[in-house]
Amino acid sequence: MRACVGMRKILTLLLSLVIVSLITACETLTPAQELQMGREEHGKIEKQSGGLYPDPQIQQYVQTVGQRLAHFAGRPDMDWQYRVVNSDEINAFAVPGGYIYINYGLLKRLHSEAQLAGILGHETSHIAHRDTVQQIERTQGANVLSTAAGVAGSLAGFGAAGNIAGVATQLALLSYDRDQEKQADLTGLQYMVQAGYDPAGMLQAMQIIKSASTGGRAPAFLSTHPDPGDRLQYLKKAVDANYSAAGKTGKDGVEDFQANVLSHAH
Repeated sequence: MRACVGMRKILTLLLSLVIVSLITACETLTPAQELQMGREEHGKIEKQSGGLYPDPQIQQYVQTVGQRLAHFAGRPDMDWQYRVVNSDEINAFAVPGGYIYINYGLLKRLHSEAQLAGILGHETSHIAHRDTVQQIERTQGANVLSTAAGVAGSLAGFGAAGNIAGVATQLALLSYDRDQEKQADLTGLQYMVQAGYDPAGMLQAMQIIKSASTGGRAPAFLSTHPDPGDRLQYLKKAVDANYSAAGKTGKDGVEDFQANVLSHAH
């Protein structure tokens, strides 16, 4: 029940983010507006996602790994903060302005730094390509008020019906499309290789997320990051074609991940 209430609050904040964007940007959001939006809203979304996971060492470790990837994203104007939120849901997400979050529920399922770099690289790509901003911009138009009204109605009845699918449908414009997902996979793979990681970590991380849906509800990651369908196939093809050398020399970081994350797990 607590998770449902938290999701309702997160969706409400995401809706408010859309409305703010409509007021402040009649056309395409500029990078400066994107940054301002992130600075104003990321704290609220962070709080409603469970707050920061209360372990400074884990937070610093994730920030350090993330910064290695951000170096290759080509957007030095972003704030680039990488944080762990205290939620058991299997998810990771990006907020405009360069604010990247991984849920502790996903983090503790990983086994190596390379896998973490794969997840963070994917989210970093969404910011680098302005995917989150583009999804917000798509809500601008004649139908935005009816969309907002539909979301508000769904939220009002959420507690009784527990129908998260209805809310997610109304907010579908904030979900990435399959082309954006594939681009984020391949660009995130490029970032992690450039940062010196074993590209196999990306394939392993995506397999962990996919496996988590077996026999139960799909992870939140797959609801906001639609599976392109052949994700593992095209990632393996990219690794074989472009990153075979990195597969032999890249860092997997199993020991570092163990020391900084798994040894701190509660």
